[in-house]
Amino acid sequence: MIKTRHCARCNRSTRQEISRRVAGNGAEHFGWWCLECRWWVQSKGGGIWIDKGLLERTGVDLSLAPVVEHLDQPRCARCGARGAEEHHWVPQAMFGAEEANRWPKDFLCKRCHDQWHRLVTPALVRGDAY
Repeated sequence: MIKTRHCARCNRSTRQEISRRVAGNGAEHFGWWCLECRWWVQSKGGGIWIDKGLLERTGVDLSLAPVVEHLDQPRCARCGARGAEEHHWVPQAMFGAEEANRWPKDFLCKRCHDQWHRLVTPALVRGDAY
């Protein structure tokens, strides 16, 4: 189910859908997910999570609710999105894996990781040799 609703994070009306978060123990939580900023939005009751029974009673097919968050996945250090990948702050392509692994690493989502490389290592993105 997709609706246009106000998102406090985007501070405007955005397209949102009922989505699910799966905890490490398999528990499911349902709520409104902003398709613009990719974050949870407050429900009418004031909290983030919507009672599963209420959704079922109102005819929402929960099997169609996409899983947008797995709590056992790391968050992006920049934007907070789940499902981030490990990022070497010292690029392996420039310094080699051994040296790069001596330096700090963090987690970045695909979008932030790609943006970091476009800004900091544009020659690697273009495929130019160092």
